[in-house]
Amino acid sequence: MNKIKALIEDEIDGIVEFRREMHKTPELSFKEFLTTEKLKNELGQDIIKFHELSEKTGLIGIIKKDSSYKTIAIRADIDALPITENTGLNFSSENEGIMHACGHDIHTSILYGYCKIIAKLYDDLKYNVVVIFQPAEETMQGAKYILKELERLNIQLDEIVTYHTWPYLSEGKVGFRKGDMMAGAMNFHINIKASGGHAAHPHTTADPIFLSSDIIGFVQSIVSRYNNPVNPLVITVGTIQGGEKTNVISDSCKFSGTIRSFSKESLELAERLITEYIKNITEMSDAECTIDFDNYCPPVINNYETVDNFVKSNSEELMEELLQPSMGSEDFAFYLEDIQGALFRVGTQIASEDKSRLPLHNSKIIFSEKAIAAGIEGMLNFTTK
Repeated sequence: MNKIKALIEDEIDGIVEFRREMHKTPELSFKEFLTTEKLKNELGQDIIKFHELSEKTGLIGIIKKDSSYKTIAIRADIDALPITENTGLNFSSENEGIMHACGHDIHTSILYGYCKIIAKLYDDLKYNVVVIFQPAEETMQGAKYILKELERLNIQLDEIVTYHTWPYLSEGKVGFRKGDMMAGAMNFHINIKASGGHAAHPHTTADPIFLSSDIIGFVQSIVSRYNNPVNPLVITVGTIQGGEKTNVISDSCKFSGTIRSFSKESLELAERLITEYIKNITEMSDAECTIDFDNYCPPVINNYETVDNFVKSNSEELMEELLQPSMGSEDFAFYLEDIQGALFRVGTQIASEDKSRLPLHNSKIIFSEKAIAAGIEGMLNFTTK
């Protein structure tokens, strides 16, 4: 057993216990006060200088090795989801309606473990290291907040890396991919309004439900007829509300959905065409409309050099190449707009446990805790070899 594996083995029981306590006490975005306080209390040590952040949630710590070295950041997100847990674990969430269903407790525990061990490997460090415990990933606001805090604290980064759990990858594995890793996304919200009227006299008023169905049909044609097919694009209408009676033309109909792509150009194309089409058809029909786009997140595009260096510093046994990207989104993408870096997967699938194969954000999903040791090993190797 090499030195890093031995150090992890010495600490892993305490790290897993930290994870289980965090899983029992999940907190929503920008409300991660207990998690932040626990991290600050348990990781306070001379080698890492921690900075308290403006919103009193989240932490940034700095390990300075040599001013001539590059500065690399390791980021973990700490927030949970508004989901009622249904796993049956003996350390299930004790906070009603809140659950770590995306594995952020695994991410945080990996970085927690890294911080616990790195002091013993300080002499081997080949970077200055910034550790980031980020709040509010689920609302797509946390990365932007941390970037402002880094600027306030005058912390310059040369590179940044992170992990995300993956139920489609075996436990104990770290997944890597160059280039497109996760899709960019944005939400849209459409509200069509008219005077309303009797179903027997459709010519007397615009019909918001009919107009909405027309628009939804057009939205799907953007994917098949306007977008370059070499750039995957997905548009989903997830909600629709309109009408109360069968013989009444409703005075309003609203619907909303998401747009996802690895291409910023495709996202911009979809936004422009949806806006233009809705304005044209509602003007022609003498209806009113409001159109809002929000929760934008760019795509995660992994830097080739970062991935190469990470893979080379780790064993073939640990690493596994991912053949496909994910259409899911991650606010880690905001860091990558200006900083070289990459997102890696930690496998959480347990061969004998069907619940570990469930999709992220499922109330019954279970994550393999072997991912914690694998993730720590990957980051320790990357920053010291």
